[in-house]
Amino acid sequence: MTDILPPIIVSPTAPTGDTADLAGFATDIDLDRVPAGAIFRATWTFRNNGPTTWDRRYRLVYAAEGHPETAGFPLSAMGATSSSFDDLGATEVVRPGESVSLTLTFTAPESAGTQATSWQLAAPDGSRFGPVRWLRAVVVARPGSLSYDVLSFRNTAGDFNQLQPGRQFNGIWTIRNTGRRVWSGDFHVAYVDAPVADTSATPRDPMGSQPVYTLPQVSGRDSIAPGETVEIKFDLVAPLPTGAYAFHWQLESVDGEPFGGIRWLRIGVTSSTPAGDSGGQKPAGTPAVEFGMNINPEAHGLDVDMLAGLTWIRWVYWASRLKLSPEEAYQRKYRSLIQTYAAAGIRSLIILHQDTEWGNAPWDNGGWEAYAETFARACGRVAAVCSEFGDKVAYQIFNEQDSGPDNHSAIGIAAENYAIVLDRAQAAIRRAHPGATVVIGGLNTGPDNAVRYIRDVQAALDGRLPVDALAIHPYGRYVKKILFNYGSIGKLSDSLNKLNRAFPDLPLWITEIGVASDSPIGPEHYADIEVYIREVVDEVADHFAEAVPVLIWFGWTDLMRNAGILTADGRPKPHVFDAFVHMRERSKIPLEGLESLIAGLESLDLSRAEYVSFATTLDNHNAVPAGTTFTNTWRFRNTGTTTWGEGYRLVYVPDGAASDSFGAATEYELAAVTSPMPLPPKGETEIVLTMTAPAQFGRVYHSRWQIRDPEGNAFGHLFAEITVTAAPTSGTGARAAGMTFVRDQTVPDGTIFVAGTDFHKQWLVRNTGARHWGSGFRLVFIQGDVQMARGATAHMVPDARPGDEVILSIPMTAPPTRDGRKTGFNSLWRLQDDHGAFFGDPVWAKIFTTGSVPIVDGQPPAGQGSALGRLINDPTAWYSQLDGRWSGVNVGHGAQRIEAWGCLLTCMAMTLTAWGVRLNPQELNTRLLLEGENGFVGSNVQFIAPTKVLTGLNQGVNLRSFEDSNIPDTQWTGENPIARIDNALAAGYIVLAQVDVKPNNGLFDSNIEQHWVIIVQRTPLGDDYLILDPVVAADQVRDQPRSLMLKYGNRIAGQTKEENLRQAIKSTLVYWM
Repeated sequence: MTDILPPIIVSPTAPTGDTADLAGFATDIDLDRVPAGAIFRATWTFRNNGPTTWDRRYRLVYAAEGHPETAGFPLSAMGATSSSFDDLGATEVVRPGESVSLTLTFTAPESAGTQATSWQLAAPDGSRFGPVRWLRAVVVARPGSLSYDVLSFRNTAGDFNQLQPGRQFNGIWTIRNTGRRVWSGDFHVAYVDAPVADTSATPRDPMGSQPVYTLPQVSGRDSIAPGETVEIKFDLVAPLPTGAYAFHWQLESVDGEPFGGIRWLRIGVTSSTPAGDSGGQKPAGTPAVEFGMNINPEAHGLDVDMLAGLTWIRWVYWASRLKLSPEEAYQRKYRSLIQTYAAAGIRSLIILHQDTEWGNAPWDNGGWEAYAETFARACGRVAAVCSEFGDKVAYQIFNEQDSGPDNHSAIGIAAENYAIVLDRAQAAIRRAHPGATVVIGGLNTGPDNAVRYIRDVQAALDGRLPVDALAIHPYGRYVKKILFNYGSIGKLSDSLNKLNRAFPDLPLWITEIGVASDSPIGPEHYADIEVYIREVVDEVADHFAEAVPVLIWFGWTDLMRNAGILTADGRPKPHVFDAFVHMRERSKIPLEGLESLIAGLESLDLSRAEYVSFATTLDNHNAVPAGTTFTNTWRFRNTGTTTWGEGYRLVYVPDGAASDSFGAATEYELAAVTSPMPLPPKGETEIVLTMTAPAQFGRVYHSRWQIRDPEGNAFGHLFAEITVTAAPTSGTGARAAGMTFVRDQTVPDGTIFVAGTDFHKQWLVRNTGARHWGSGFRLVFIQGDVQMARGATAHMVPDARPGDEVILSIPMTAPPTRDGRKTGFNSLWRLQDDHGAFFGDPVWAKIFTTGSVPIVDGQPPAGQGSALGRLINDPTAWYSQLDGRWSGVNVGHGAQRIEAWGCLLTCMAMTLTAWGVRLNPQELNTRLLLEGENGFVGSNVQFIAPTKVLTGLNQGVNLRSFEDSNIPDTQWTGENPIARIDNALAAGYIVLAQVDVKPNNGLFDSNIEQHWVIIVQRTPLGDDYLILDPVVAADQVRDQPRSLMLKYGNRIAGQTKEENLRQAIKSTLVYWM
């Protein structure tokens, strides 16, 4: 088919041959940790997308040739056997468009390592078809194969009971491998924040160590065979405060299995000042309060120079709020932030709460057990990526969770529920980041309520309180100066004393205190605020340093509830900034304590690196063809006191299976890849690496590097991540794919259909290239009206050898008319090969639709005068929640935005517009804020909300599709849910349907999989509904209605049309007048 020659119409011929596509995968075991000899099951679900019907003679057979993802790994059937559908318990037949799930039972090998297996469908004649399915199982050895003996221990500090504060020294253990396994370079040595019997009464401290080392980092050895001896050497630093301290570590296998017990050392830190010579001052070991500042990385930039001198910054880790994974948020936003401040000696207290993981929103729907698991996983993932910064990072679990509903900046959580969340989150953090500090969420309802809340949490955990510090937000508490109406709140000292008496064994952190207001605070108050800040800072530093080791002010700019040290545009406030400078100075070590550190001053001669910028020669790091050579450039600033020169190195740090050095050497002299060098303090330099994308495509790879000083201490971190795609096939000797259009097989250009009519558009084409069209080839939508193809933008093509003629086929539905008049539609398509390259002639479909809608299963068309009729025929009433005009607006009173949480709100806006009250999602959001809890609870819009906007509008119950379904906020009345939908459509009512955005995973999580659409019509065959979907891109909003079943359904073999529809629709709401 070309633009020059008109198509020739011939009688249709049916395509032949079996084809299949993957529709799901599940297993009953963690494939990254399969015990040796374990029996487990894996299930693959296949969709029949060909013209043939599969019966019980079809088989799932072992594919000995494997799959690209199994290359390089031992391949076997792992005890499973090729079996017929009958043997696997499948349904009697699987018709075109239906799916079947096939389960195999495997037995893991007895030896450790990664084992792969691959399988494929086979027809009765033995011919195999469809995608090769595979899995890789990481088999871990049985217990008992790992052990060692300690032969000796020594340290380089001399008298370890008389160490000076800040003294650097080494702890060295000599051990022998007495087990049966070789210790590889992927084994780990981990800091352990847990005592043994000999250290139970001694405070624990990481002494400057990293949370986790690879075995080569502390031993210099890549492999230790059974019987061999090795030294484990730690570079340690004595803590600054005087006292006794213990350090603990443990060996772990490549699978994270600890073995050999916990090793430990104990030291005593003493002052160099002679006893009795303090001159009446505080002893040198008396701790100084660590002061900090609350910042908002989403609202203002980095202000390192002004904040330098503080010990802490505190900020919220946004992940799910930004629709990012914890890892994506870390790499895109927070890694450079942590590193920049850490290079200036400032630590990060990271708040983990609902913006980190929204979960199933149990604050509205219940389900705290489920949320605790989901939230804990997110916390563990945050801690895993942040662990590279050691004690430069600490974690706080939620914020002001003791609040009531009037605090719109926080989510209130009952103590018994918070206990579950806290316990699981802290455990996940400590597993991923051993030694990390975990702080309870800051409490803001006063000392009496705080004590009661903490004790209730403790009671729910059987007396445990699994945190390293408590935290409060004593807003309004004063020393002498009383601001505004603070006099009725009480003195700061009273609050601190109550908390300290109630929990004397836990330090108390003030993680927020300040002068905040929802309305601007005028400059006439700045002088009084200065006095207030100074008094609070001095009170804590002079009288509560033992009990309150940390105070973090709120906040840095006026973008944070008008409480800033700076104005909203970043200018220092008169008087207020002077008080901040005073606090910053008090954050420094007291002068009397400096004399005791003279013997350890060498520990302050540190190498530090501040990340400045990154550049790459890649056009798109998310699509890098295998084998591509590229150059990455990192710019760093020397923020330490040493000159980078001889002995400084750049070292690749392996980090899991997806880690790769990208073809570069694994270690360089820093001067070989860095210019200029040597680099004095305050200088800037660029590190340049030429890299090559790995050969194995279809994966995301990352590469971690460290800048190390001559002693091997890591002080700078580099990171790169790419997604590798298939290498291009063009060039000398490459076989090219080609296609020539022959003729239209069905539906000639200009065919007229009644809106909603289903049809198949088919083209006869010839393979005129040199390549065989296989499973990776697709027919892909290019431009036009994608709604014709029911929203599906890619379709599989038949296998075709060079010279073969085959039929390309796409199921389509005639879109609705515009303004009730005859309307033309077209869509353009092209073939794409398995490397993503387009080839061959373009093909297209061109049709007209009319407004006459046939009766479907007794369902008459919606009248033009009904709300549904107006909605179908007025595309200006169709809204996208992704529209940039309102996508960033917060939904209701909560933190979620319309783009992520506004599907139901957007459907309601379309509903009201159809009934004559034209409101877009932003306008409806603003209107419903006036309706109290009838409008929103947090970010959740209420089902009754539209009836508060339009008098006379009625709302039906949220009817779930099955009586025994566990769908929050639904009812079961016994009414047939499909009949209810059809009756409502026939009456011209508006039907909102809750669907599952991941229909093939066998689960429904109403937090991450819930979505709402509007149903507008049942298709002529009765096996589908057409929908308006608020999550379509804004520029595609008129490419509707679309198919419900193609996007949110899963046609199961052996089930009726109604059953498949009920499975796709979780619940429905009906609005009528």
